[in-house]
Amino acid sequence: MKKSTSPLSLRERAGLRAEPVEAVRVNLCLTYLFILAILLSSCSSQPQTAPTPTSIPPTATPLPAETPVPPTDTPSPTQDPTLFGAIGINEVQGMVLETFASAIFTKTMDNYVASADIQEYQITSVTIFPGNAGFLAEIIYNVKTDNPTWLADGGTQTPDGWVNGNCSRFDFVTTETEYQLKNKRLCN
Repeated sequence: MKKSTSPLSLRERAGLRAEPVEAVRVNLCLTYLFILAILLSSCSSQPQTAPTPTSIPPTATPLPAETPVPPTDTPSPTQDPTLFGAIGINEVQGMVLETFASAIFTKTMDNYVASADIQEYQITSVTIFPGNAGFLAEIIYNVKTDNPTWLADGGTQTPDGWVNGNCSRFDFVTTETEYQLKNKRLCN
């Protein structure tokens, strides 16, 4: 008795059907397209890292196109007194929350520079972590100012006019139109 060992007869014995060559090619092309789409989407954005403490001079300068709004003692009826700062959803691109918190803080601090409340500032670190009702943003920074009220944020005055090591904590809030830092308080 002669046994047939051809690949086709082995498939038939196992109950498998031979697929047409075109179907295999289509499936292979779809698989390659799927892998390519995943690779392209993962390469579309670079990871953001929080600034690290350095001895680099401050980079904050007022933007000439912006019209600074001086801080007021009494908020207008539509202004939220707990709001430290906000940016529109489309104003900053990024994938990590630290990017948005840093942009809000920078925008607000640039307004302080423009209004001459401070001369310069440096952001040392930005950290986002979960809180009781959402996310919290913790921002450590230095300011150069003659205004002693900045010492209330936990910083230390230096002889050259800098208040180093200020630490503020905010509620990080997302609405349909903007990202917000609210309820400024000292870090623990």
